[in-house]
Amino acid sequence: MDNTTYIALSRQAALWNQLEVVANNLANVNTTGFKGTDTLFAQYVFRANSDDRTFKDKIAFTHDFGLVRNLSQGQFNFTNNTFDLALQGEGYFEIQGRNGGASTYTRAGNFTLDSTGRLVTQEGAAVMSINGQPITIPPNVGEVMIQGDGSIINKATNTTIDRIRVVRFDRERDLKQLTGTAFDANGQQPIDVPNPKVAQGVLEASNVNGISEMTRLIALNRAYGDVTKLVEEEHDRKRKASDLFSRQMSA
Repeated sequence: MDNTTYIALSRQAALWNQLEVVANNLANVNTTGFKGTDTLFAQYVFRANSDDRTFKDKIAFTHDFGLVRNLSQGQFNFTNNTFDLALQGEGYFEIQGRNGGASTYTRAGNFTLDSTGRLVTQEGAAVMSINGQPITIPPNVGEVMIQGDGSIINKATNTTIDRIRVVRFDRERDLKQLTGTAFDANGQQPIDVPNPKVAQGVLEASNVNGISEMTRLIALNRAYGDVTKLVEEEHDRKRKASDLFSRQMSA
């Protein structure tokens, strides 16, 4: 296998990885609080150690070395549901970890109450308060109002039941994605947002632009097909050259 094929295969592998990323973005275009990702590319150059005159000095490979998360805020959708919450600006809701494990963090605020009155995610994980405990709404409480700072107010008595914890991180891009909308702190200590902006009856939509991602998917498919064709044509060229050389040697 010569340098031409190696370069083409490096590009093909990078395109395949990018296709998977774009496909995942499209799959989550309607996921509440989802943040789109993209691949990071670099040019990997090294000095050729070959008699191939086409690449006499240096060869440049395509190298995708990681993902970058789009941290822009998604559009707000008004639902008027009591426990649908959205964060304006920075911050993440803290969610209790499974089986006493480390907390996770999310911007997907489509919460609900379970049978015991706990405020939970769609997967049943408890939403944490500023006191480090799961939030529970007493059974005798009727309608509640959630203020901008995360305080949960009993509207009948105008008393505070609890307050939702909203945190931020110094290195937000270092958060480790566990699922589409859940993140691990990845060794960082969460910092309480002093003045969070919690909106009630609102959900933050995915920040993925479906039309843009579909256009990218089509372009990537075409590029992948072009590289595949190049590899096949290069293989065919070598085969023909080998056949010609064999015939000349046997003549």
